[in-house]
Amino acid sequence: MEGSYMSVAKTPHGSVVKRRSKSQIYQQSIRSCFSVASRLGLTPGQTKMRLNTSRKAPKSQNITDKVNPEHLALMIKTEWQLSYVTPLYQFRHTQLNSYARQLSAFIAAEKQQGLAVEVGGQQNTFKVSISVLEGLAETNDDPETVLIQVQSKPLFARQDDPQKTVWSGWLSCINSNPEYLRSLSKDFTCLPLFGWKGAEGFTSLVKDWLQRTFDCCFGLLEISQTSLQWLAALWTNCHMESNVQSLKMHWALPVVPPLHVTYTVSADDALDLWNSVRKNSPEKSKRTDEEECIDIEEVTRFMQGLMSHFYRHFRVDLSAGDLTRVSTALGSAKRSGRIKISNSRYLINTLSLLTEIAFLKMPI
Repeated sequence: MEGSYMSVAKTPHGSVVKRRSKSQIYQQSIRSCFSVASRLGLTPGQTKMRLNTSRKAPKSQNITDKVNPEHLALMIKTEWQLSYVTPLYQFRHTQLNSYARQLSAFIAAEKQQGLAVEVGGQQNTFKVSISVLEGLAETNDDPETVLIQVQSKPLFARQDDPQKTVWSGWLSCINSNPEYLRSLSKDFTCLPLFGWKGAEGFTSLVKDWLQRTFDCCFGLLEISQTSLQWLAALWTNCHMESNVQSLKMHWALPVVPPLHVTYTVSADDALDLWNSVRKNSPEKSKRTDEEECIDIEEVTRFMQGLMSHFYRHFRVDLSAGDLTRVSTALGSAKRSGRIKISNSRYLINTLSLLTEIAFLKMPI
């Protein structure tokens, strides 16, 4: 973040006006956020609060009619590394073509100076495209998702060969905290969830350019054990609409030598257990929208049931270790911040949870 400064400029009438720096504007937004934080029970200086203890059960959504098929194909069945991003200063969705030219020039300049890492087999010229990934926003407050792609031709490609995408990334904000967004100055756009895939060198360059251009900062977005448990429960709940095939979990136990456990449960067995811990089973009564909420107590009992079953068979207490990965046919998530969504019908639900996690990790 740039240091705070004050500059002056003369008006046509000879008077003097004071211009605030973007750091000062951000600090004003921070003070506003402190007020919001106190009402939401957040920790001052960070957007940290507890993960929601209740959320709506995920519903299958057909988004193919509102999302570009090429964009949807890119998002699905790809493993993305996640980061959180602080609000972008003076970012405008209407200037994406200009940003693409600036980022292309930045990559070319860094490459010429030898600062970019080599990406084997690619030419030294790169084309950047930045576009809006329309159709993912769920509320009027959600900014549209932004897609960034870096393309190049193989070193020995023919002139008429198409360029190949060598790096992709996106900035998103799905079902965000509206009170927090409205507390920000209009100079800031909040897209707290950043996913990327490709060479680490390109990732560093794109992040560096975004930081310099929009005065933002990045941080690794780890997916906590509680969040992994939420995903395990939410995806199991989806088996009533879509076949999740199986629930696979990975645990790391603190023993010598280290013990890594892979625990796979059939989808039907997992759903039977899940239904048994629900306050009102779907088979017993038709629930209203309000009753379709899932709370953390149900998630906890579900995980305890899974671990108790494992202990009865193997005498290994999984609660002594850390849940590091969860996967089903709908997707997979790792503690290290890697996510893959395999079914477009649950893309919005999963991105909503990840956006919430990004807000919790992001410093104000």
